[in-house]
Amino acid sequence: MNILSIVVEPHHISELENLVKENGSLESCAILLGKREESDFLLKEVVPAQNKEFSIISFTIDEDSLFKIYKRAEEKGLSVIGVFHSHPTDPYPSETDKIYMQINPVPWIIKSTTTNEIRCFVYSEKRKNKNNDQIEEIRIKIKD
Repeated sequence: MNILSIVVEPHHISELENLVKENGSLESCAILLGKREESDFLLKEVVPAQNKEFSIISFTIDEDSLFKIYKRAEEKGLSVIGVFHSHPTDPYPSETDKIYMQINPVPWIIKSTTTNEIRCFVYSEKRKNKNNDQIEEIRIKIKD
């Protein structure tokens, strides 16, 4: 069994951290563009998105923005390979996240604004975890 990973460069981590700082206590969000090569999702571009809910506990990206991001990906020969957002708690998917992860089965990077920890999860039809859901943690590999 291949172990899934998302491969990022140090500047991507900086971009995500800056996005969280800019949004203060509000949940930050971004769409991640790149390519998939076997078990690796290769991050090429972080596209910040506005949280139309202006909420500290949830996020929504409006449809027009999503359409533009998908069009941008297509023009660059890339795919949407992930979703990023911040949490005011530990960096684990909420029950709402789990629903949307099933609809969008790409890696979801979550950064905690309280612990500064960053983790990544993906929906997996093949496995149930100890919580009896189908969310699997995957590695974040930082490329040198």
